[in-house]
Amino acid sequence: MSTKTVVGIALVDDFSAPTYVVGASRKYPEWARGMWEFPGGKVEIGETPEEALHREIREELGCEVTLGARVNNPNRDDSAWDLTSPGHNQGLRMFVYLGKVYDGEPRVGSSHLELRKLTPESLESVEWLPGDVQILPHLRTALGWA
Repeated sequence: MSTKTVVGIALVDDFSAPTYVVGASRKYPEWARGMWEFPGGKVEIGETPEEALHREIREELGCEVTLGARVNNPNRDDSAWDLTSPGHNQGLRMFVYLGKVYDGEPRVGSSHLELRKLTPESLESVEWLPGDVQILPHLRTALGWA
């Protein structure tokens, strides 16, 4: 099976001293409905991960973002996160970037049920997709919330 690349954004209010990160509750597929993720999507042929993330955020959230540092997986040479859970998301790798809105306001699009500003205290209060749970401790470190 070939590995497909997806991208996600940990959208924050401030790169230097973030007070929240935006989580998105999935609308579909049915097994993931109501579970939380980092907004983003698939990298298309000919796109860089960064180009794909800008496109996906424009499509999904209706805003423009500035990308910051990547939240790296310390266990992989390419820093990507393996998205695997029993029976779902097989063969996906995800790059996660910090990001900040510079134009527009994030809105709930067709892929999500809800957007929520998650604080250091509430980050783990929602049910994250299995592939995203592994990223949370590294995100906390990247945000200075560890």
